[in-house]
Amino acid sequence: MRNPSRQRPVRAAALTAVVVVVIVLVYALSGGLHSGSKSRSVVLVPQDDYYSLPGEQYNAISFIVQGTSVITGTFTNTLGLVVYVLDPTELAAFNHNGTVGAYEWSSGEIANLSVYQLDTQVPAGQWSLTFVNPNVLNTTVVGFYTAVVLAPA
Repeated sequence: MRNPSRQRPVRAAALTAVVVVVIVLVYALSGGLHSGSKSRSVVLVPQDDYYSLPGEQYNAISFIVQGTSVITGTFTNTLGLVVYVLDPTELAAFNHNGTVGAYEWSSGEIANLSVYQLDTQVPAGQWSLTFVNPNVLNTTVVGFYTAVVLAPA
C-alpha cells in the first residue's frame, strides 16, 4: 500500500513544475524573451550627465541595433564639438589616424555654447556615437539637457 504522506511532496513538486513551465511559455509568447523587441528604447547618455573632453580627445559610446533605429537627445558644449556615428572599422581608423576619414553620419562642427538637437537614423549594425573635441589645446565640456536615446525607427 502507498503512503499518502509521501505522495504530497511529489504532487506539489509536479504542480510547481507545471506552473513554472506555463509562466515561462506565456512570458516567451508575449515577447518577453525576445531581445530585439521593437518597443525597447535604450538610454545611451542619461539626462543631466556631462563630461569633459580634453583637446583632440573623444568619447565613443558603442551599441548594436537589430533594425533601423533613431538616436535623439539634446546637449550643449563649451568650446565646440563634432559628433559622428562610426562603424567599428571607421572608429579603428580614427583611433589609428586621429582623423575621421569615413563615417555613417556627422553633425558637422557644433559651435561653442550652442544647444544641439540630435535626431539621426542608423541602420542595423554595430555603431559608436562619437563626441570629438576638435580643439587642439582646450577642454570642452559636454552637458546633456535630455537623455540621448536609441529607439527603433
